[in-house]
Amino acid sequence: MTRMYQPLRALPLALALLFTQAHAAPLDGGVQVLQTEVQSRLSALLGPTATPLRIASPTFAGADELAKVLQAPLDGPAAMRIALLHSPELQMALGAEGSNITDMQSSGFPARLRARDEATRLALRAYKAWVNAVAAERSAQLLREAKTTAETADELTRRMVRAGNVSRLTQAQSQATLSEAAVALARGEQAAFAAREQLIRVLGLWGAQTGFTLATTLPSLPASPTDTTDLEARALAARSSLQAERLSWQRKQASTVPSSIDERWDALGDAAKVRVQAVLVRSEAREAAYNLRTQWDMAHHLQTEVVPLRQFIHDELTLRYNGMLTSVFEVMSDSRTRTLSSLAAAEALRDYWLAFADVQAVLAGVSPEGSAPARTGATAGSDAKAAH
Repeated sequence: MTRMYQPLRALPLALALLFTQAHAAPLDGGVQVLQTEVQSRLSALLGPTATPLRIASPTFAGADELAKVLQAPLDGPAAMRIALLHSPELQMALGAEGSNITDMQSSGFPARLRARDEATRLALRAYKAWVNAVAAERSAQLLREAKTTAETADELTRRMVRAGNVSRLTQAQSQATLSEAAVALARGEQAAFAAREQLIRVLGLWGAQTGFTLATTLPSLPASPTDTTDLEARALAARSSLQAERLSWQRKQASTVPSSIDERWDALGDAAKVRVQAVLVRSEAREAAYNLRTQWDMAHHLQTEVVPLRQFIHDELTLRYNGMLTSVFEVMSDSRTRTLSSLAAAEALRDYWLAFADVQAVLAGVSPEGSAPARTGATAGSDAKAAH
Protein backbone atom coordinates (compact mmCIF):
# COMPACT_ATOMS: atom_id res chain seq x y z
CA MET A 1 0.00 0.00 0.00
CA THR A 2 2.82 2.37 0.77
CA ARG A 3 4.31 2.01 -2.67
CA MET A 4 0.93 2.62 -4.28
CA TYR A 5 0.56 5.99 -2.57
CA GLN A 6 4.10 7.25 -3.19
CA PRO A 7 3.19 8.77 -6.60
CA LEU A 8 0.21 10.48 -5.00
CA ARG A 9 2.39 12.01 -2.31
CA ALA A 10 4.75 13.26 -5.01
CA LEU A 11 1.93 14.81 -7.03
CA PRO A 12 1.71 18.13 -5.15
CA LEU A 13 5.44 18.67 -5.61
CA ALA A 14 5.19 17.92 -9.34
CA LEU A 15 2.26 20.30 -9.71
CA ALA A 16 4.16 22.96 -7.83
CA LEU A 17 7.12 22.58 -10.19
CA LEU A 18 4.85 22.84 -13.22
CA PHE A 19 3.18 25.91 -11.76
CA THR A 20 6.57 27.51 -11.11
CA GLN A 21 7.74 26.79 -14.65
CA ALA A 22 4.52 28.10 -16.14
CA HIS A 23 4.97 31.36 -14.29
CA ALA A 24 8.71 31.66 -14.82
CA ALA A 25 8.22 34.04 -17.73
CA PRO A 26 9.75 37.47 -17.17
CA LEU A 27 7.43 40.15 -15.86
CA ASP A 28 8.12 42.27 -18.95
CA GLY A 29 5.86 39.96 -20.94
CA GLY A 30 8.74 38.28 -22.71
CA VAL A 31 9.40 40.93 -25.35
CA GLN A 32 13.19 40.54 -25.32
CA VAL A 33 13.35 38.03 -28.15
CA LEU A 34 10.63 39.95 -29.99
CA GLN A 35 12.80 43.08 -29.86
CA THR A 36 15.78 41.19 -31.26
CA GLU A 37 13.73 39.70 -34.09
CA VAL A 38 12.32 43.07 -35.14
CA GLN A 39 15.73 44.76 -34.96
CA SER A 40 17.24 42.04 -37.14
CA ARG A 41 14.54 42.44 -39.78
CA LEU A 42 14.84 46.23 -39.88
CA SER A 43 18.62 46.54 -39.59
CA ALA A 44 18.93 48.14 -43.05
CA LEU A 45 16.78 51.07 -41.88
CA LEU A 46 18.03 51.28 -38.29
CA GLY A 47 21.66 51.29 -39.37
CA PRO A 48 24.68 50.07 -37.41
CA THR A 49 23.99 50.85 -33.78
CA ALA A 50 24.85 49.36 -30.42
CA THR A 51 21.57 50.55 -28.93
CA PRO A 52 18.97 47.75 -28.94
CA LEU A 53 15.35 48.38 -29.73
CA ARG A 54 13.00 48.57 -26.77
CA ILE A 55 9.33 47.68 -26.79
CA ALA A 56 7.02 48.80 -24.02
CA SER A 57 6.03 46.03 -21.60
CA PRO A 58 4.14 45.64 -18.32
CA THR A 59 7.26 46.68 -16.39
CA PHE A 60 8.88 49.09 -18.85
CA ALA A 61 7.01 52.20 -19.90
CA GLY A 62 10.13 53.84 -21.33
CA ALA A 63 9.29 57.44 -20.37
CA ASP A 64 12.92 58.36 -19.67
CA GLU A 65 14.17 56.77 -22.87
CA LEU A 66 11.45 58.54 -24.87
CA ALA A 67 12.42 61.91 -23.42
CA LYS A 68 16.06 61.24 -24.27
CA VAL A 69 15.32 60.34 -27.89
CA LEU A 70 13.15 63.43 -28.35
CA GLN A 71 15.97 65.75 -27.29
CA ALA A 72 17.83 65.36 -30.59
CA PRO A 73 16.48 66.18 -34.07
CA LEU A 74 14.25 63.28 -35.04
CA ASP A 75 15.71 61.02 -37.73
CA GLY A 76 14.30 57.84 -39.27
CA PRO A 77 15.74 55.30 -36.81
CA ALA A 78 14.62 57.46 -33.88
CA ALA A 79 11.08 57.56 -35.26
CA MET A 80 11.05 53.77 -35.45
CA ARG A 81 12.34 53.47 -31.90
CA ILE A 82 9.72 55.85 -30.54
CA ALA A 83 6.90 54.02 -32.32
CA LEU A 84 7.93 50.66 -30.86
CA LEU A 85 8.44 52.17 -27.44
CA HIS A 86 5.46 54.47 -27.19
CA SER A 87 2.72 53.73 -29.74
CA PRO A 88 -0.58 52.84 -28.03
CA GLU A 89 -1.55 50.98 -31.19
CA LEU A 90 1.24 48.45 -30.67
CA GLN A 91 0.60 48.24 -26.95
CA MET A 92 -3.04 47.39 -27.65
CA ALA A 93 -1.97 44.64 -30.05
CA LEU A 94 0.54 43.18 -27.59
CA GLY A 95 -1.96 43.46 -24.76
CA ALA A 96 -4.45 41.41 -26.77
CA GLU A 97 -1.87 38.63 -27.15
CA GLY A 98 -0.93 38.78 -23.47
CA SER A 99 1.19 35.97 -22.08
CA ASN A 100 1.17 34.16 -25.43
CA ILE A 101 4.19 36.22 -26.56
CA THR A 102 6.42 35.31 -23.62
CA ASP A 103 9.95 34.19 -24.23
CA MET A 104 8.95 30.68 -23.11
CA GLN A 105 7.04 30.21 -26.36
CA SER A 106 8.62 29.01 -29.58
CA SER A 107 9.61 31.71 -32.06
CA GLY A 108 7.15 30.09 -34.45
CA PHE A 109 4.24 30.33 -32.03
CA PRO A 110 1.29 32.07 -33.80
CA ALA A 111 0.94 34.83 -31.21
CA ARG A 112 4.64 35.56 -31.42
CA LEU A 113 4.47 35.73 -35.22
CA ARG A 114 1.52 38.11 -35.08
CA ALA A 115 3.26 40.31 -32.53
CA ARG A 116 6.47 40.36 -34.58
CA ASP A 117 4.64 41.28 -37.78
CA GLU A 118 2.60 43.98 -36.05
CA ALA A 119 5.72 45.55 -34.52
CA THR A 120 7.51 45.38 -37.88
CA ARG A 121 4.63 47.04 -39.74
CA LEU A 122 4.40 49.80 -37.14
CA ALA A 123 8.13 50.55 -37.33
CA LEU A 124 7.94 50.74 -41.13
CA ARG A 125 4.92 53.06 -40.97
CA ALA A 126 6.86 55.29 -38.60
CA TYR A 127 9.84 55.40 -40.95
CA LYS A 128 7.69 56.23 -43.98
CA ALA A 129 5.78 58.87 -42.02
CA TRP A 130 9.12 60.42 -41.05
CA VAL A 131 10.28 60.40 -44.69
CA ASN A 132 7.07 62.15 -45.77
CA ALA A 133 7.32 64.71 -42.98
CA VAL A 134 10.94 65.67 -43.73
CA ALA A 135 10.34 65.78 -47.48
CA ALA A 136 7.18 67.85 -47.09
CA GLU A 137 8.99 70.41 -44.95
CA ARG A 138 11.82 70.58 -47.47
CA SER A 139 9.33 71.12 -50.29
CA ALA A 140 7.62 73.87 -48.32
CA GLN A 141 10.99 75.59 -47.85
CA LEU A 142 11.66 75.50 -51.60
CA LEU A 143 8.19 76.89 -52.27
CA ARG A 144 8.90 79.73 -49.86
CA GLU A 145 11.98 80.55 -51.90
CA ALA A 146 9.90 80.49 -55.08
CA LYS A 147 7.37 82.88 -53.55
CA THR A 148 10.13 85.23 -52.41
CA THR A 149 11.47 85.31 -55.97
CA ALA A 150 7.99 86.01 -57.31
CA GLU A 151 7.54 88.85 -54.80
CA THR A 152 10.83 90.42 -55.86
CA ALA A 153 9.89 90.18 -59.53
CA ASP A 154 6.44 91.66 -58.85
CA GLU A 155 7.86 94.62 -56.93
CA LEU A 156 10.38 95.28 -59.68
CA THR A 157 7.64 95.12 -62.30
CA ARG A 158 5.54 97.65 -60.41
CA ARG A 159 8.43 100.11 -60.32
CA MET A 160 9.12 99.68 -64.01
CA VAL A 161 5.43 100.19 -64.85
CA ARG A 162 5.46 103.46 -62.92
CA ALA A 163 8.56 104.48 -64.85
CA GLY A 164 6.89 103.51 -68.11
CA ASN A 165 9.45 100.84 -68.99
CA VAL A 166 7.09 97.83 -69.17
CA SER A 167 3.45 97.34 -70.06
CA ARG A 168 0.44 96.66 -67.88
CA LEU A 169 0.29 93.19 -69.45
CA THR A 170 3.72 92.37 -68.05
CA GLN A 171 2.58 93.60 -64.64
CA ALA A 172 -0.55 91.41 -64.80
CA GLN A 173 1.56 88.38 -65.71
CA SER A 174 3.86 89.09 -62.77
CA GLN A 175 0.90 89.41 -60.41
CA ALA A 176 -0.53 86.11 -61.67
CA THR A 177 2.79 84.39 -61.09
CA LEU A 178 2.94 85.73 -57.54
CA SER A 179 -0.63 84.59 -56.83
CA GLU A 180 0.11 81.10 -58.10
CA ALA A 181 3.29 80.95 -56.02
CA ALA A 182 1.31 81.97 -52.93
CA VAL A 183 -1.27 79.22 -53.55
CA ALA A 184 1.48 76.64 -54.11
CA LEU A 185 3.16 77.69 -50.85
CA ALA A 186 -0.10 77.49 -48.90
CA ARG A 187 -0.63 73.96 -50.21
CA GLY A 188 2.96 73.04 -49.42
CA GLU A 189 2.76 74.33 -45.85
CA GLN A 190 -0.54 72.56 -45.32
CA ALA A 191 0.99 69.33 -46.63
CA ALA A 192 4.00 69.75 -44.32
CA PHE A 193 1.72 70.31 -41.33
CA ALA A 194 -0.41 67.28 -42.22
CA ALA A 195 2.66 65.08 -42.74
CA ARG A 196 4.04 66.07 -39.35
CA GLU A 197 0.70 65.35 -37.69
CA GLN A 198 0.59 61.94 -39.38
CA LEU A 199 4.04 61.22 -37.94
CA ILE A 200 2.85 62.34 -34.50
CA ARG A 201 -0.13 59.97 -34.71
CA VAL A 202 2.01 57.01 -35.72
CA LEU A 203 4.45 57.70 -32.87
CA GLY A 204 1.63 58.16 -30.35
CA LEU A 205 2.87 61.53 -29.08
CA TRP A 206 0.88 64.29 -27.39
CA GLY A 207 1.30 67.50 -25.42
CA ALA A 208 4.84 68.83 -25.12
CA GLN A 209 6.12 65.72 -26.89
CA THR A 210 4.76 67.03 -30.19
CA GLY A 211 7.21 69.94 -30.12
CA PHE A 212 10.13 67.77 -31.21
CA THR A 213 12.61 69.06 -33.77
CA LEU A 214 12.47 67.27 -37.11
CA ALA A 215 15.64 66.44 -39.02
CA THR A 216 16.05 68.80 -41.96
CA THR A 217 17.27 66.34 -44.59
CA LEU A 218 16.71 62.80 -45.75
CA PRO A 219 19.62 60.38 -46.14
CA SER A 220 21.62 60.88 -49.32
CA LEU A 221 20.83 58.83 -52.37
CA PRO A 222 23.10 55.75 -52.54
CA ALA A 223 25.84 55.93 -55.16
CA SER A 224 24.46 52.81 -56.85
CA PRO A 225 21.10 51.01 -56.95
CA THR A 226 20.30 48.75 -54.02
CA ASP A 227 20.88 45.08 -54.79
CA THR A 228 17.57 43.19 -55.00
CA THR A 229 19.02 39.87 -56.20
CA ASP A 230 16.91 36.88 -55.15
CA LEU A 231 14.35 39.19 -53.57
CA GLU A 232 11.48 36.82 -54.43
CA ALA A 233 13.15 33.86 -52.75
CA ARG A 234 14.10 35.91 -49.69
CA ALA A 235 10.57 37.28 -49.44
CA LEU A 236 9.07 33.78 -49.62
CA ALA A 237 11.36 32.57 -46.85
CA ALA A 238 10.47 35.52 -44.62
CA ARG A 239 6.67 35.46 -44.93
CA SER A 240 5.27 33.73 -41.85
CA SER A 241 1.71 33.58 -43.21
CA LEU A 242 2.93 31.58 -46.21
CA GLN A 243 4.92 29.28 -43.97
CA ALA A 244 1.84 28.68 -41.82
CA GLU A 245 -0.34 27.84 -44.84
CA ARG A 246 2.32 25.53 -46.26
CA LEU A 247 2.79 23.73 -42.93
CA SER A 248 -0.96 23.25 -42.53
CA TRP A 249 -1.22 21.83 -46.03
CA GLN A 250 1.73 19.48 -45.51
CA ARG A 251 0.28 18.17 -42.25
CA LYS A 252 -3.07 17.42 -43.87
CA GLN A 253 -1.35 15.71 -46.78
CA ALA A 254 0.66 13.52 -44.41
CA SER A 255 -2.27 12.56 -42.16
CA THR A 256 -4.97 11.83 -44.72
CA VAL A 257 -5.19 10.41 -48.22
CA PRO A 258 -8.14 12.04 -50.05
CA SER A 259 -10.65 9.42 -51.13
CA SER A 260 -14.05 11.04 -51.45
CA ILE A 261 -14.80 13.91 -53.78
CA ASP A 262 -15.29 16.25 -50.81
CA GLU A 263 -11.85 15.38 -49.43
CA ARG A 264 -10.30 15.95 -52.85
CA TRP A 265 -11.94 19.38 -53.05
CA ASP A 266 -10.59 20.16 -49.56
CA ALA A 267 -7.11 19.14 -50.64
CA LEU A 268 -7.38 21.32 -53.74
CA GLY A 269 -8.52 24.26 -51.62
CA ASP A 270 -5.65 23.81 -49.15
CA ALA A 271 -3.11 23.73 -51.96
CA ALA A 272 -4.70 26.83 -53.50
CA LYS A 273 -4.30 28.75 -50.21
CA VAL A 274 -0.57 28.14 -50.34
CA ARG A 275 -0.45 29.18 -53.98
CA VAL A 276 -2.41 32.38 -53.34
CA GLN A 277 0.06 33.43 -50.67
CA ALA A 278 3.04 32.55 -52.86
CA VAL A 279 1.67 34.49 -55.84
CA LEU A 280 1.06 37.53 -53.62
CA VAL A 281 4.50 37.47 -52.02
CA ARG A 282 6.31 37.01 -55.32
CA SER A 283 4.34 39.81 -56.95
CA GLU A 284 4.97 42.19 -54.06
CA ALA A 285 8.68 41.42 -54.20
CA ARG A 286 8.90 42.07 -57.95
CA GLU A 287 6.91 45.28 -57.71
CA ALA A 288 8.97 46.54 -54.78
CA ALA A 289 12.23 45.78 -56.59
CA TYR A 290 11.09 47.44 -59.83
CA ASN A 291 9.80 50.49 -58.00
CA LEU A 292 13.03 50.86 -56.03
CA ARG A 293 15.18 50.76 -59.16
CA THR A 294 12.87 53.19 -61.00
CA GLN A 295 12.89 55.67 -58.12
CA TRP A 296 16.68 55.47 -57.88
CA ASP A 297 17.04 56.11 -61.61
CA MET A 298 14.77 59.17 -61.46
CA ALA A 299 16.33 60.61 -58.31
CA HIS A 300 19.85 60.05 -59.65
CA HIS A 301 18.99 61.68 -63.00
CA LEU A 302 17.49 64.72 -61.32
CA GLN A 303 20.39 65.11 -58.89
CA THR A 304 23.23 64.56 -61.34
CA GLU A 305 21.78 65.93 -64.59
CA VAL A 306 18.77 68.20 -64.24
CA VAL A 307 19.64 70.21 -61.11
CA PRO A 308 23.27 70.90 -62.15
CA LEU A 309 22.10 71.85 -65.65
CA ARG A 310 19.53 74.26 -64.23
CA GLN A 311 22.19 75.76 -61.97
CA PHE A 312 24.52 76.26 -64.96
CA ILE A 313 21.76 77.98 -66.94
CA HIS A 314 20.99 80.24 -63.99
CA ASP A 315 24.64 81.17 -63.52
CA GLU A 316 25.03 81.98 -67.23
CA LEU A 317 21.89 84.12 -67.25
CA THR A 318 23.16 86.01 -64.21
CA LEU A 319 26.42 86.73 -65.99
CA ARG A 320 24.54 87.92 -69.07
CA TYR A 321 22.35 90.16 -66.94
CA ASN A 322 25.44 91.68 -65.31
CA GLY A 323 26.75 92.34 -68.82
CA MET A 324 23.43 93.97 -69.85
CA LEU A 325 22.79 91.13 -72.31
CA THR A 326 19.52 89.86 -70.85
CA SER A 327 16.63 91.20 -68.79
CA VAL A 328 16.04 90.83 -65.10
CA PHE A 329 12.71 89.17 -65.89
CA GLU A 330 14.43 86.32 -67.66
CA VAL A 331 16.69 85.81 -64.66
CA MET A 332 13.70 85.83 -62.31
CA SER A 333 11.77 83.39 -64.47
CA ASP A 334 14.75 81.04 -64.54
CA SER A 335 15.02 81.27 -60.75
CA ARG A 336 11.50 79.89 -60.46
CA THR A 337 12.32 77.10 -62.90
CA ARG A 338 15.48 76.22 -60.96
CA THR A 339 13.50 76.06 -57.71
CA LEU A 340 10.97 73.71 -59.28
CA SER A 341 13.79 71.44 -60.46
CA SER A 342 15.14 71.32 -56.91
CA LEU A 343 11.62 70.54 -55.69
CA ALA A 344 11.32 67.65 -58.13
CA ALA A 345 14.69 66.29 -56.99
CA ALA A 346 13.66 66.49 -53.32
CA GLU A 347 10.43 64.63 -53.98
CA ALA A 348 12.27 62.00 -56.04
CA LEU A 349 14.60 61.39 -53.09
CA ARG A 350 11.54 61.02 -50.86
CA ASP A 351 10.03 58.47 -53.25
CA TYR A 352 13.26 56.48 -53.30
CA TRP A 353 13.32 56.10 -49.51
CA LEU A 354 9.64 55.17 -49.45
CA ALA A 355 10.39 52.49 -52.04
CA PHE A 356 13.41 51.36 -50.02
CA ALA A 357 11.16 50.92 -46.97
CA ASP A 358 8.79 48.79 -49.07
CA VAL A 359 11.67 46.49 -50.04
CA GLN A 360 12.59 46.16 -46.36
CA ALA A 361 8.95 45.27 -45.60
CA VAL A 362 9.09 42.45 -48.14
CA LEU A 363 12.36 41.20 -46.64
CA ALA A 364 10.89 41.42 -43.14
CA GLY A 365 8.00 39.18 -44.09
CA VAL A 366 5.14 41.70 -44.28
CA SER A 367 3.27 43.30 -47.15
CA PRO A 368 4.31 46.84 -48.09
CA GLU A 369 1.74 49.36 -46.93
CA GLY A 370 0.75 52.16 -49.25
CA SER A 371 1.76 55.63 -48.15
CA ALA A 372 0.71 58.27 -50.65
CA PRO A 373 3.17 61.16 -50.42
CA ALA A 374 1.75 64.35 -48.99
CA ARG A 375 0.83 66.94 -51.61
CA THR A 376 3.37 69.72 -51.49
CA GLY A 377 2.10 72.21 -54.02
CA ALA A 378 4.61 71.15 -56.66
CA THR A 379 1.83 70.56 -59.16
CA ALA A 380 0.56 74.07 -58.74
CA GLY A 381 4.10 75.38 -59.07
CA SER A 382 4.65 73.43 -62.27
CA ASP A 383 1.38 74.72 -63.67
CA ALA A 384 2.44 78.26 -62.87
CA LYS A 385 5.69 77.70 -64.75
CA ALA A 386 3.88 76.24 -67.76
CA ALA A 387 1.54 79.21 -67.87
CA HIS A 388 4.45 81.54 -68.56
